[in-house]
Amino acid sequence: MSYNLCFAEVRRGKFEEKNFDMLGLCSLLEGQTFVLLPKSEIEVKGVERIIEVDLREESFLSPLSLVVVFEEVRKRYGDPEFLLFPHSSFGMDVAPYMAGYFGFSFLSDLSSEREGLLLKPFFSEKALAGFQFEAPPPYVLTVRSGSFKGLARKEGMPEREQLRIAILEEKRSFVEYVSEETPDVDISKADFLLSIGRGVGSREEIPSYEILAQRLKATLSASRPVIDKMWLPKSRQVGISGRTVRPKVYFAMGISGSFQHIQGMKDAECIIAVNRDPNAPIFQYAHFGVVEDMHRVRDMLLELLGKG
Repeated sequence: MSYNLCFAEVRRGKFEEKNFDMLGLCSLLEGQTFVLLPKSEIEVKGVERIIEVDLREESFLSPLSLVVVFEEVRKRYGDPEFLLFPHSSFGMDVAPYMAGYFGFSFLSDLSSEREGLLLKPFFSEKALAGFQFEAPPPYVLTVRSGSFKGLARKEGMPEREQLRIAILEEKRSFVEYVSEETPDVDISKADFLLSIGRGVGSREEIPSYEILAQRLKATLSASRPVIDKMWLPKSRQVGISGRTVRPKVYFAMGISGSFQHIQGMKDAECIIAVNRDPNAPIFQYAHFGVVEDMHRVRDMLLELLGKG
């Protein structure tokens, strides 16, 4: 039986959003999708099997525990084609350890798939490299958050089973969760993003684009130059060094379209670009383009939309 094994990240009883990228990638891979998670009541739709391990959440996060867990899984089902982890502190702790311990091939920070090639960025995000494994499976992957989340998964409810594991001695002890600062908004969940770039010119122009976003019922986001100047918070940044987004509409104003930015938004369903430079790279990816000063377009839209 061919299958792919996803190691789910569960924290404080929550099935993390980043897990859905692994499931989205599995929809592109051959074989069934199995999800491995700690003892919980979590339901995951669109997969063939959930394997619930009789371990506390904190123990499940340890690579030493998951080596024992995986040994039991492969006894029941044989080796999977792929072992998938989120590209997170959990994934980058466990995935390399598992690959080294079992001698499996390893690829981290997978961001896309094209014609059978697995793609990941290199050289400070300035290039993408495609990989095909020559060694026999299993292969270990970490999957970038936001890269495959929107892909359709299989219908139906999975089979669920319990897996009892005896960890004789835990050589790691869990201390506490340390939460990152809560962002004011999660732009990766927005259906409509109004994104502004270097062309905005100054901090004083930002409020007018906040008003425009409200009237368009959009979420305001930005490219890195705006974030680096601290005109908007880091949580609003689109791009490889920010968030990867897949909105229904991505309205880019004053964004030239660097490689790093394009990789973060190129999979939007509809891309509209406004830039006064007709040679701006973003026009190569836009479905609709306007060669005009972004502020003039803003003013026209505000006039058309009225007080909203």
